[in-house]
Amino acid sequence: MTGPTPRRTLVTGADTDLGRAFVRRLHAAGDELVLAGGERAALEVLADELSALSGSRPEVLPGDLADELDLDLVVRRLLTGTRPIDLLVVGPTPPSTRALPEADVAEVRAALDRSAGAVLALLRAALPGMISRRHPGPGGAITVTGPAGFLPVPGPAGLDGAAQAYIAMLTEALAHTFSRDGLALTTVCPTPPHVEKERWRLAGAMPLHVAPPDADAVAAAALADHAAGRALCVPGVGPRALVGVSRLVPFPAVRVAAGLRRGSLPQALRGRRGPRGARPAGIALVTGGSSGIGATYAEHLASAGHDLVLVARDAIRLEEVADRLRAQAVRVDVLVADLATAAGRAKVAERVAAAERPIDLLVNNAGFATAGEFVDTDPAALRANYEVNMAAVLELTAAALPGMVARGRGDIVNISSVAGFLPGRGSVYSAGKSYVTALSRTLALTLVDTGVRVMALCPGYTRTEFHARLGQERSGPEWLWMDADEVVAEGMADLEAGKAVSVPGAVYKTIVGVTRVMPRALLRALAARSASGRG
Repeated sequence: MTGPTPRRTLVTGADTDLGRAFVRRLHAAGDELVLAGGERAALEVLADELSALSGSRPEVLPGDLADELDLDLVVRRLLTGTRPIDLLVVGPTPPSTRALPEADVAEVRAALDRSAGAVLALLRAALPGMISRRHPGPGGAITVTGPAGFLPVPGPAGLDGAAQAYIAMLTEALAHTFSRDGLALTTVCPTPPHVEKERWRLAGAMPLHVAPPDADAVAAAALADHAAGRALCVPGVGPRALVGVSRLVPFPAVRVAAGLRRGSLPQALRGRRGPRGARPAGIALVTGGSSGIGATYAEHLASAGHDLVLVARDAIRLEEVADRLRAQAVRVDVLVADLATAAGRAKVAERVAAAERPIDLLVNNAGFATAGEFVDTDPAALRANYEVNMAAVLELTAAALPGMVARGRGDIVNISSVAGFLPGRGSVYSAGKSYVTALSRTLALTLVDTGVRVMALCPGYTRTEFHARLGQERSGPEWLWMDADEVVAEGMADLEAGKAVSVPGAVYKTIVGVTRVMPRALLRALAARSASGRG
């Protein structure tokens, strides 16, 4: 596995069982190592062990990847031209212990940053230099996901699974993009080591007999598949079968499986969808409410008698929309905030969580894409995309749920995209929308019997300003394009029908259906050919 010069590898999570297994195998193969992880003492013990074997002591970078300064330390190590890194292994992170709505915002945000946020920052720092060096080792990256990233489960594991869905989608998309540059990117999906011995529960209910992973076997399989250029590694027959069939399982069936744990089969069958029916007009908060789908959603809600709180960065356009809607005899408040900033998200979260004039419907619509290839996009722009498209959705949802659950009613609509089902060409947009859909599904499972509905609305091409802001013209046949009114109307109807995922339009329902049966390698290739190059 070494080339003319030793491959230099950085391993995060080197203080975990799987991280140590990667380190020992890479050391045996002759790689020079940099060890990163949250426990300094564990890293030092491992470094001493390797030093005793070879006489060369690895670098040690202790720190929590959820901490901005600690993450920056690892990023700067990846960017250095002295002793550059040829292979990045982003190891596992500690599992979440509490689910929404019990977990607080800071807790779930730190877990997201430690996993998805760290993968984004580390890959962006590592890949440009790797492309220029093209180490024959091969170079590239290995990331770690889990079964919940492919098949939704309720509770804390589901929150981790949403982040894993992002990691898997991003890694697979980048793998196809950078294979031409001599890099291999692989995401490995072991059964979580902390689950009940010898079984993993489908949707938290149906036990699947899957042997718990042996860390060394997982590391060996991941390194072999990485050397072979495979984008997805699932060690073991049982886990491989689980991931293979995961896309074939319709979400209502997952809901039924979860319902079997709580009651009889007839009760479980009745629970294949969430609460049905229209809600009484209340107060709706819409982010990104100054244009596009957000403004259209606001118009539909106002016509149904809902009072509104509209959120956007552009105060002038926000007031224009608000003035137009006030003519329908509803109250419209405006909240000017930039969701890419912590202050902006906190401002909106405070209103979402307020007990006075509580929010009955939250529409997480704000989002944007970045133009250009992943390695050419400013890291600050990628981070802003992550904050708006993912972190804001999580934080505002976490702020809304305690009050909604306590009142026994409430709706959350997260605007996702058909792109979330397709690993676009190096696209963080597709990966981010994969996270939004996965988060919505796991919350729909978690919040059963609370009276709260959570739905991901996944439109395809929609006639809005989205593409113009990227400097792109509309492409493709006209029949692929939908009006925002059509998207919103179908989304509202699907919410009332109790669906957890809404895909408006017969064309896009067909496309998503096809993606569920298409081999992943072929799906990556087709998605890359049709991608717009969004970062």
